[in-house]
Amino acid sequence: MTQDIPDARTLLAQSPTPVTVFTLSWCSFCHAAKKLLKDLDIPFTVIELDTGDYRPAGVHNRLRQDLFDITGSQTLPQVFVGGTPVGGYTDTQSALRNGHLKSLLAAQGISLP
Repeated sequence: MTQDIPDARTLLAQSPTPVTVFTLSWCSFCHAAKKLLKDLDIPFTVIELDTGDYRPAGVHNRLRQDLFDITGSQTLPQVFVGGTPVGGYTDTQSALRNGHLKSLLAAQGISLP
């Protein structure tokens, strides 16, 4: 039932890692974002919105609306560090290049290699 699934803010707050990525299983940009984080050896939690408990249309659509309300973006992936939205894959790459990602991660006790 859709009411049993927490909203996106609650999922972020309950994430077992400081970095959380909302994705779709088939999305190439989502795969690229996860690969980028893996290559940087950053532990992260994945919430795939088209599988498991998140797959039913009511749940999926509600979480997509939650993410839009938080980020102002309708695209996936959406990467968060410590609950702060970083953005999609391109935004995360840019944040890596300009040092913003490093700062967000450092605030969570994670250092980049």
